[in-house]
Amino acid sequence: MKVPFIVLAGVCGIARMLCAQQLPTSIVDLKETVKIDVPTTHSGTQSRGGVCDGAGNLYVRRNESEKPSQERAALPIQKISPEGNLAGSFRVLDALPNTRTDGGVDVVGRSVFATTDGRVFQAAIARDGVFVVEFAPDGTVKAKTKLATGPATPPWLLAVFKSGEYLLTATTGIDNLTPFTAVFSTDGRLVKTIYEPEDEEARRKASPTDWKSRPIGTVGGADFVSKGDVAAGSDGNVYLLHGTASPALVYVISPAGEVVRKLRIDAGDPDLLARSIKFYSGRLAIEFDRWFNFDAHQNVIKVTDLEGNSIADYRMRPVEGNHALYLAGYGSDGFTFMPYKNEDRLYFVKAKLP
Repeated sequence: MKVPFIVLAGVCGIARMLCAQQLPTSIVDLKETVKIDVPTTHSGTQSRGGVCDGAGNLYVRRNESEKPSQERAALPIQKISPEGNLAGSFRVLDALPNTRTDGGVDVVGRSVFATTDGRVFQAAIARDGVFVVEFAPDGTVKAKTKLATGPATPPWLLAVFKSGEYLLTATTGIDNLTPFTAVFSTDGRLVKTIYEPEDEEARRKASPTDWKSRPIGTVGGADFVSKGDVAAGSDGNVYLLHGTASPALVYVISPAGEVVRKLRIDAGDPDLLARSIKFYSGRLAIEFDRWFNFDAHQNVIKVTDLEGNSIADYRMRPVEGNHALYLAGYGSDGFTFMPYKNEDRLYFVKAKLP
């Protein structure tokens, strides 16, 4: 049963709905401090842009465009050291063996999540359900957990709470356009499904066709889920960024599956789409990009506190050609960016904060 948000707040004890007022701030232009080319085991288009752990290692998936989609999705995660060396490989097929005999695969690896202490997880869908695979540092499979997702498929984003629970986003329903968000226990049992008024609004805006012709401000359905990002905070909550135009929408979700507050992060331009969120030292970095204007690539990164109050604004322009940069990491040494999609080669860029 869907309950209006104002009633839900009272029933579930939601602290408040937070629409942070963004004060005008000057945007600081970031400059690359180092750019490192990365050796990879195979060529192809970079998928999303990678994620970093607390030590600055990058975890990336590259899709070989000439392979069928199922085979591309089964390619390994590659671990890249801060110096740009290939430091490891993680294969979801080691946990969920392929059962097809025609040369294809029936296991699809999706979202990659890395904890600050270097644990690596991947969400995957196989013939018999949705799983979370945990890898040991040497690339071997440490554990696999089947999630009680029901018909929710395919998975898009995965996060691991500080206390060990899993948060998964997916799409379900007709044409897979209905957002699905849920928290699962460490053994895969469903803790709580989350469906807020904004999820229903996104479902109503969704269209299975003509997605490129939709106005920027009407990103809905699958975009609302797939073009978002997720970060785990040291406060024990997970920060779920939805794929929306500015102002960005962030659900702050507890391990019990409660939306404890919502943040609205305004980048000052409704043509900017939110697509990345990172956590470091009690702060959030939310990246915005002009998703549908590839001739005007620039990233705006808003740094806020955990209540959504603005702390600083930054801008990062492409360092090579017109490749869009994706915020992959945020730490004591500043920001780490990777090309969002790049057929030629893989590289990453670091930019120190002023």
